[in-house]
Amino acid sequence: MITDAIRDEKVLKFKVDYNDVRPHFKAIESEQDEKKLSAAENRQALLHPIRIKEISQYILNNFRQKTHRLHAGAKGFNAMFAVSSVDAAKLYYESFKDLQKDSDKPLKIATIFSFVANEEQDAVGDILDESFDVSAMNSSAKEFLSAAIADYNALFKTNFSVESNGFQNYYRDLAKQVKAKEIDLLIVVGMFLTGFDAPTLNTLFVDKTCATTV
Repeated sequence: MITDAIRDEKVLKFKVDYNDVRPHFKAIESEQDEKKLSAAENRQALLHPIRIKEISQYILNNFRQKTHRLHAGAKGFNAMFAVSSVDAAKLYYESFKDLQKDSDKPLKIATIFSFVANEEQDAVGDILDESFDVSAMNSSAKEFLSAAIADYNALFKTNFSVESNGFQNYYRDLAKQVKAKEIDLLIVVGMFLTGFDAPTLNTLFVDKTCATTV
C-alpha cells in the first residue's frame, strides 16, 4: 500500500491540497456514498459546465507554480490529471482547448483512457487495469479519442489511430513524450496511474472521489 511505502521511505511523501472550486458543488464533491455519486443528477452536477470551466481555469492558473516553471528557463516538471470518466475527460480536454485558444504559449495537453464497457471507474475511485481492447468503446468515446489523437499527431508529426495496434503505439509514444516533458498535462481515465515511472512528473490533479485506503 502507498501508506506503507511512504512510512518505509520507499517513495516520497505527497503534499496534498484540497480545493473546493464552488460552494455550490461542495456537498457532492465530498460525498463518499457510491450510490449517491452514481445517481444521474449528481453525475450531471459534477460535469456541470461552470464547474468544469472553473477547475480547468484553476489548473491553468496554478500549473506553472505547481510544476516549478515560474521563471524563464526553469526546467520544472509536468503534470497528470486523473478524472472519473470518459465524459469528464472529454469536457476537460475541450475546456482547456477553449480557454487556451488565444494563448501565445498554451500548455500541450493530451489524453488517454482504458476501453472498458461502462467507460467509467467506480465512484469511490477504484483503479482499473489498463486495456487496449477497442471493441468495448462506444462511438462517442471513439470519436473523442480520435480527435484527441489527431491533435497529438499534428503536434508531433505522427500517425496514430484508435485501432488496436495504432492505439498501443499511441500509448507507447505518449509515455515517451510525457517522460521527455513534451506533454505538459496528461488527462487520464484508468491509465498511467500505476506502474508508470516518470521522474519529470511531479503533480497529480484529481477530480474524482478516491478510495480512503490506497
